[in-house]
Amino acid sequence: MSYSIGEFARLCGITATTLRAWQRRYGLLKPMRTDGGHRLYSDEDVKQALTILDWVKKGVPVSQVKALLERPHAARNNNWASLEEMMLSRLQQGRIAALRQMVYDAGREYPRDALVVNVLRPLRSKVSANVPAMLTLREALDGVIIAYTSFCLEGDRKAPGDNMILCGWQLTDPTEIWLEALRRTGGGHRIEVLPQSPETLAPELFADYHWLVVTGNKLTAARQKQIALWREQVVSLEVVSLST
Repeated sequence: MSYSIGEFARLCGITATTLRAWQRRYGLLKPMRTDGGHRLYSDEDVKQALTILDWVKKGVPVSQVKALLERPHAARNNNWASLEEMMLSRLQQGRIAALRQMVYDAGREYPRDALVVNVLRPLRSKVSANVPAMLTLREALDGVIIAYTSFCLEGDRKAPGDNMILCGWQLTDPTEIWLEALRRTGGGHRIEVLPQSPETLAPELFADYHWLVVTGNKLTAARQKQIALWREQVVSLEVVSLST
């Protein structure tokens, strides 16, 4: 079978932006072209894309995958921990510019969702102790995360996509709003972030937007009732509960 880039992206769970980057930057995947120049992917391309994703999930940078595909029996290593340690080292040394560059580079090498789950959240946990030194390091790290997320969001706003508002609701850690936003970048959304987490919301003020609400508390019956009411007022509303 043949698939358009949109169909192929959905089938493999990869964004079209990522697919184009794999081909343009790293020489991965070489789809056929229609007479009009549109990409057409085959079942063999699907198989290769899933193999690439398998490597990436092990923490292998995309820039190294092409060589590994040519050596299919090479040993697979998990590089997430080493990437996290390198970032932590730069943070502890006060090399914020170097840390920022490393985060930006990693965002090009890895799917951003995987970067958040496997590196950035664990790294924040390592500097979460309630002492001045750790709190200062965490604030510096959060500044880098927010700046990088803003950079990615601005890029998404230049491309077609649906309009989304991402916010927190009764969330004690507002940086989780930005981490969730980073996970969603490159997915065909033009995301606006509400950076703080109020006790209550008025989604009906932006009824034409798709809403994504991040909460740190369990969804009690009362909260589920509130969510059901909000869903009647907007195009759509999705809840991400970090407590589950």
